[in-house]
Amino acid sequence: MTQPVIRILDENTANKIAAGEVVERPASVVKELVENALDAYSRNIEVTIADGGVSFIRVADDGVGMSRADAELAILRHATSKIGAAEDLYSVHSLGFRGEALPSIAAVSRFSLTTRPHDADFATYVEVTGGVVSDVREAGGGAGTVVTVADLFFNTPARRKFLKSPATESGHIHDVLGKLALSHPEVSFRLVNNDRLVLATPGQGDVLAAIASLYGPKAGAELLPVSHEEEGLAVRGYVAKPTLLKSSRQWQTFIVNARVVSSRLIAKALDNAYHSLLPKSGYPLAVLNIILPADTVDVNVHPQKSEIKFSDESKLFRAVYRAVSAALTAARPEEAAGAPAFSWPRAEHRHTPAGQQGYAGNSYSPRPDGPAAQQPMWRETPLPFAAAREAIRQEEALAGADAAPLEEEVAPAAAGMSLVPLGQVDECYIVARGEGGGLYIIDQHAAHERILYERLSAASGRIPVQTLLVPVFVDLDPREALLVGENQSVFHDLGFTLEQVGPSAFRITEMPTDVPPGEARDFLHDILVLLEGRASPNAAELRHACLQTAACRAAVKAGDSLSMRQIVALLQELAATSLPYTCPHGRPAIVRFGPDDLAKLFKRT
Repeated sequence: MTQPVIRILDENTANKIAAGEVVERPASVVKELVENALDAYSRNIEVTIADGGVSFIRVADDGVGMSRADAELAILRHATSKIGAAEDLYSVHSLGFRGEALPSIAAVSRFSLTTRPHDADFATYVEVTGGVVSDVREAGGGAGTVVTVADLFFNTPARRKFLKSPATESGHIHDVLGKLALSHPEVSFRLVNNDRLVLATPGQGDVLAAIASLYGPKAGAELLPVSHEEEGLAVRGYVAKPTLLKSSRQWQTFIVNARVVSSRLIAKALDNAYHSLLPKSGYPLAVLNIILPADTVDVNVHPQKSEIKFSDESKLFRAVYRAVSAALTAARPEEAAGAPAFSWPRAEHRHTPAGQQGYAGNSYSPRPDGPAAQQPMWRETPLPFAAAREAIRQEEALAGADAAPLEEEVAPAAAGMSLVPLGQVDECYIVARGEGGGLYIIDQHAAHERILYERLSAASGRIPVQTLLVPVFVDLDPREALLVGENQSVFHDLGFTLEQVGPSAFRITEMPTDVPPGEARDFLHDILVLLEGRASPNAAELRHACLQTAACRAAVKAGDSLSMRQIVALLQELAATSLPYTCPHGRPAIVRFGPDDLAKLFKRT
């Protein structure tokens, strides 16, 4: 008789597989536990972590707590108080409802739960090790629930090796908790990382105060209120003025019916509303809360409930686009100052903030052509190209120099050719004639990037620095400040000297040469993004990436007018580089049209 191939998994193995879907990293554990605390009507939640949450996570709340019977059931799979039938999935108001979080977490850690209802005399203590219940007893404890998770993934080492550095994992936890705090401003949140308080929100129901506590008071002052309703759908929150840019979408929080979600649809609507107001390299800070009927969304499409489906995506897209556009185009100060106060509407069973404060901000009227590009420090007054040759000769004559023929002021190209500059097109491209024939078009930004990159790369050891006569002060959020503190030697090698002068304030006294001081904060953020994405930063790779970024930020931009003398100098320096035909990112810097190519374009062949 043939042995069956199909077998039923034992409960422990099934729990570990379920844990793989629910518990991706320590931040997943924090998210699930904090959402449970919010569903328990908590008003104060404290999260304590060590070693990025791998060795220790503790989530304490002052919610309703559980009886002994409920505590024993809560660690079983599919045990939930949120739904009773499949139909309830289409009207879910709670954050958790699957009944998978606690057993999944307990299956891959050393787990303990202490919980007490407010009207009980004693708490219940439950201990689970690797999915096996080892102790259930009566214990002392305050009202609410405390969950401790130690040695995460101790029994699944293959999962553990894919985790990033403690700093990176701590950063993910900080992001998760920060976004949950923005979705529930009526709840006070605290995050203690390695015995250091790194996040604290007031819990007064004021959304703007929660934003300021996470991103700093300066960020709060640069926000515009959003309040828009149409067709039974409301969009509320805050978006940044185009002058406040961030280096990634981590600064954007999207909330749907009190649930923090990831949504490319909402992100695209936000981007479209900012169309032409932002450079390609920046993202606006945004906190948007979308309120719509529960039966028009499906929250059961992702194991971690981080993504949801909408029944009418086009309707949602229009509402978000119009809401953000209206906030950005408010032209009169009285409109912004008179914006209606709003609060995050709670689901049916949630607390309603007692005192929601409105926001009276300054009006911002965006320019149709976007923010003005910063002028290069070395830039001269541009010369009209029609008179460029004569102007150069006149300048030399006034200086007492013999007027050399313009053809001598050429840049020898890498292929042995010499380039005679002809002019600039669209304040972006340089047009030149090759000595041996042909037409050369040079991307001025890409060319200058290559020049600066090789200049910075030529130095061994620390990147060449400039000492700032007037230090630059930057405010970082707690997560960024932690990264800076843990990577001081890295920042020093990359040309930065940073001194902490407050809980989240830093003074920059040295920074890479050629990078304008006005770019200091953005460049610093670029390095932080690079550090966050690496488990153990490779020094050579990190140096290369930072030199790329430094060259990009210091290079002339599209839209910068150059004089003929500047163009000549640029081409001469480009010719001296080892790879003049591409920028450090691999984009073309020079495109050549030979005589045959031109003949084909004009159909002469």
